[in-house]
Amino acid sequence: MCGIAGIVSRAPFDPERSEIVRRMARTLAHRGPDGEGFARLPQCDLAFRRLAIVDVEASAEPLSNESGTVTSVCNGEIYNGDELRRWLSSRGHRFRTGVDTEVLPHLYEELGVGLAQRLDGMFAFAIFDSERRLLLAGRDRAGEKPLFYWAGDGELVFGSELRALLAHPRVPRALDPVALRRYLLHDCFPAPLTPIAGIRKLPAAHVLVHREQRLDVTRYWDLADSYHAPPAPGPLDAAARELDARIAEAVRRRKRSHVPVGVFLSGGMDSTTILAHLSEQEGPGVPTFTLGHVDRAFDESRFARETARRFGADLEEVVLGPAQLEEGLRRVAEGFDEPLGDASTIPTHLLSLAASRKVKVVLSGEGGDELFAGYPTYLGDRLAEWWRAVPAAVRHTVFRAARAASPVTMGNVGLDYLLERFAASCERERLERHACWFGGLPPERHGEVLAPRVLALLSGDDPFGSVRERLRGRALRDDLSALLYLDFTLYLQDDLLTKVDRASMLASLEARAPFLDHELAEHVARLPSSFKLRGVTTKAVLRRAAARRVPPEVLRRRKRGFNIPFSRWILHGLGESFRERFARERVISRGLLAPEGVARLLDEHLSRRADHRKPLYSLLALDLWCDRTYGEAAAVPLARPASVPELEVARAQ
Repeated sequence: MCGIAGIVSRAPFDPERSEIVRRMARTLAHRGPDGEGFARLPQCDLAFRRLAIVDVEASAEPLSNESGTVTSVCNGEIYNGDELRRWLSSRGHRFRTGVDTEVLPHLYEELGVGLAQRLDGMFAFAIFDSERRLLLAGRDRAGEKPLFYWAGDGELVFGSELRALLAHPRVPRALDPVALRRYLLHDCFPAPLTPIAGIRKLPAAHVLVHREQRLDVTRYWDLADSYHAPPAPGPLDAAARELDARIAEAVRRRKRSHVPVGVFLSGGMDSTTILAHLSEQEGPGVPTFTLGHVDRAFDESRFARETARRFGADLEEVVLGPAQLEEGLRRVAEGFDEPLGDASTIPTHLLSLAASRKVKVVLSGEGGDELFAGYPTYLGDRLAEWWRAVPAAVRHTVFRAARAASPVTMGNVGLDYLLERFAASCERERLERHACWFGGLPPERHGEVLAPRVLALLSGDDPFGSVRERLRGRALRDDLSALLYLDFTLYLQDDLLTKVDRASMLASLEARAPFLDHELAEHVARLPSSFKLRGVTTKAVLRRAAARRVPPEVLRRRKRGFNIPFSRWILHGLGESFRERFARERVISRGLLAPEGVARLLDEHLSRRADHRKPLYSLLALDLWCDRTYGEAAAVPLARPASVPELEVARAQ
């Protein structure tokens, strides 16, 4: 099952409720093209769309216990489903299919609302207990699979994507101004926020219980608990050997499928490590998929070709040029259910389309950077702490000279881009600068870009509220651990995993991330920070673990990722369409942005005074979503924000 939806209300059986749930399910057809199923229950209707991965011949219907009093739907995979099935069978439970998610209603009978702690997988599930009139919903530990919900007018409405909830006629559509500001900063909507006021994302590692109109949301797992544990003793080599074995087991669990499994291959260390283990377990011929670019500055496909050749993998290469990027942007604009200011969404979706013609499941490398300290920002943090001790006059002189010597190139994460990002935020305190380095538009420019009516609703709001909330009350082992935890719970959850889920499911493809095995993540969190960032070497223990499998040239490569030449695309092709889309009259009619501020960003980019690829893409994604949600250039209704939106996650409706 790969798309779920449902409504709980007071009426025992309600024809309108059933019809609305069917309508919601139709919006999720791309997530599950292999069938749909519905359940009409007392006070609840459930629906799902199925992408058949395990027991592909099983019928498409919600799964229940023997008596039919407990019914479940689930988006994702339960990797320990076989082990749970054997345990449940030993306790007298009977199963009708081989589907992994059939364990859920039976596990609920045994463990009640605590069942999520026993699950190993990527999932978003809903279970309705007809006798107790109780709905239990939960989301996996890292946030690989999404779940949205809204409570009001005596109803609880939920679904796998925002679009499913917006198919309900009584769910409000007013935009949340606080969420909009968070989006401008982070390029995504940090959970529990969504663009729509009142609609919430269930955060990763949380469960929701709804009974008798009361809604409670609680956390059942926290990676911070492992960062609190004392660092594991022993030498780096021993830690690397154990890590290698744990990665092998994580890959073994995630290849469980009755259909072919492939690998997204960038040629970098994370994806190559996954391919090395999968090839060792399965032999040659593993289907792999990579991107090439007509723009040679962004084309790193030769590394993937060399890697695939080394492991005897079957490689398919998707070459991107202007025509392919335009088609990808069109598909993403039409298919994404919420704005996401990450331009790599486009190549990820195009790669998913190519992969879906050969396989239904791919393994990908998400989580490697957030667990092992792979981003240059972690080195930047240490440099910034040293740099802040240098006299201000010296700092400013050095930056002016460096900028003069490094003209804006609009290249693939070049030195000029990194220097500009570093200089813009290096003097902030640690959490704020880290958020700005990862994000799009820093808070000091929000006043330029947001419309006065939006700013009027943001009085007293802390733009870094979502960042501070992630770390509130958590005394992590050291500064690096705090940043890794922040990135795991915000950037990974709300940007990267959102991107991969939507981009792949839009192509009816399931993506699984071995590095996000929760036991592996806990183990890595317990390792000393010096095993991750060792001098200027990032991912030290992973490099050591991969050394006997991965070619040395792969280990030496600088991190790039699936980037596209969006900066140059604006200069040569998109610039004029940007001017049309963000023309003064059109921006004013929309009512969210200040036309002069947007024009200033675009002019600075087109004149090569600055590389504004990130905020410009975020604004484009936002406006395209508004077109689809509210109408072409239509005015967007605004809601008055709650005082502390981050804390709404644990409140009853």
